[in-house]
Amino acid sequence: MPFDGILTHFMAQELNTKLSGGRIGKIYQVSRDTVILHVRAGGENHRLLASCNASSPRIHLTENQYETPDNPPVFCMLLRKHLSGAIIRGFQTSGFERVITMEAEATDELGDLAHKKLVVEIMGKHSNIILLNSEDRIIDAMRHVDSEVNRVRELLPARPYIAPPAQGKLDPSLESTRTILVEGLSESGRSVENYLLDKLQGFSPVLCRELCARASLDERRSASGLTSEEAARLAETLRNMMDTLLNQGPVPVVVHDAASGKPVDYHITDLVQYPSRKHYDTISQAVDAYYRSRLMKEANAQKSHELAKTVGKYIEKCEKRLSANVQVYEENMDYERFRLFGELITSSIYALKKGMNSARLRNYYAEGEEYVEIPLDPQKSPQDNAQYYFRRYAKAKNACNYAKNQIESLKKELSWLESVMLALENTEDSSQLQDIRLELYEQGYLKSLPRKGRRETGLNSSPIRVVSSDGFEIFIGRNNKQNDRLTMKTARHEDIWLHVKDFPGSHVIIRTEGRQVPDSTLEEAAGYAAWFSKARSAPKVEVDYTPVRNVKKPSGAKPGMVIYVNYKTIVATPKAPETGEA
Repeated sequence: MPFDGILTHFMAQELNTKLSGGRIGKIYQVSRDTVILHVRAGGENHRLLASCNASSPRIHLTENQYETPDNPPVFCMLLRKHLSGAIIRGFQTSGFERVITMEAEATDELGDLAHKKLVVEIMGKHSNIILLNSEDRIIDAMRHVDSEVNRVRELLPARPYIAPPAQGKLDPSLESTRTILVEGLSESGRSVENYLLDKLQGFSPVLCRELCARASLDERRSASGLTSEEAARLAETLRNMMDTLLNQGPVPVVVHDAASGKPVDYHITDLVQYPSRKHYDTISQAVDAYYRSRLMKEANAQKSHELAKTVGKYIEKCEKRLSANVQVYEENMDYERFRLFGELITSSIYALKKGMNSARLRNYYAEGEEYVEIPLDPQKSPQDNAQYYFRRYAKAKNACNYAKNQIESLKKELSWLESVMLALENTEDSSQLQDIRLELYEQGYLKSLPRKGRRETGLNSSPIRVVSSDGFEIFIGRNNKQNDRLTMKTARHEDIWLHVKDFPGSHVIIRTEGRQVPDSTLEEAAGYAAWFSKARSAPKVEVDYTPVRNVKKPSGAKPGMVIYVNYKTIVATPKAPETGEA
């Protein structure tokens, strides 16, 4: 877990610097395991976030805005009762344990000064937020723990607070620790990373790997297999790391996956084991940036998945209707033969009589001498058989024409739904998702919008913008509503419009500014159009391009649906843009 004991220790120092002497104002519980305290300190307003979420327990200052529930939970009301208006006296930790205690003073109901503590335990699934009185008795805890769960350490109102048991690990800042660490290597059968994790207080797996990386050691090697020189180098690296932290201060950093750009870790020491790193001025900024990006992506992915399920159901329904109409069309497409049968029977009615099973009649519409075998109902007269075939002709013709119109309409609907699904697969943030949700609502595929969505009816996100190697601006629509605005409003008539051939995809615009577009820029833009399409996985993709003046939107067409003429086609390799901006 990134929020380890080392980071906790220095976070307490940062919070002391920022918030000591500050007054607690409003208190909100923004989720079932996260609270935010508004603090006025040093002439500035701060928001202190504390969370005991099992996957992201933490405490730090945040600049994010969170929606608050209309009815505050009981624990939130309790915090307001005891901490509203309180003065923060400081934040303490015990060594490098993952527990921060905020001490505060507030007046009680009688006007007397009362000492309170808010304990934030950052311990994975056992994380908790606990409010204590001046005698260290529990006023309440966000998560109650009774004797059935833990007989030694109950976390219930009125119980005395007992700190989490010490794990017996070594203080990494002490000289004696390095000696013990080296001496124990030869007796350990574990990997170097796990050996360090077992021995060093406050160290998380990422910090253990960082220590190995700086010591030029493979963390997967057996600890007992290290040479004396390697063991000494490991101890010296630990000394340098702790001396730098304690004497020069933390270096807050967030590391990202080089390919996807997603945040993968953070800490307060420069993580040289990762190639892609971003530094921040404070620990809170780094932690806030990491969780803002991670939690937004997780929430966005969940909402995107829910919308994708809805769109998927419509696609399935549309495909079934399309298949049924294709079958009807194929069954009735030869409806003209029924009219022919009726007319031939009528023209030869003098030669027919009731009781005949069939008739072989000459087709006077055909060139040459051609005869047609016509089945007859022996129970019907020739006139009734002729009327039967005329009725079948009318019915089959109507069914065929209706199915034909439905097939055309359903193909357009299916193409649009697939474009929406593609946009959902490529969505990166909540604003893009809101655009798609609004599009589905406007087209009648969603019955309602969330409260926020009902207020925001405009376009929330922006197209991707890149600059080609020749200096031309290239814009890429992220969804259908963006595609419409980009092509029909933003682009100029002389700009170049690109779209993958015969597949759902993004509209791509090359801003010409009156210049001739070179082939290299055209190939780049075509590669982006292929990448942001359903044909992305193909090695080569056909992409149509034409001046924007040749692109029209039919009346009543769904978002993103256009027609175009006088186009040319280029074969491109799908390529993701290297740089972009929202």
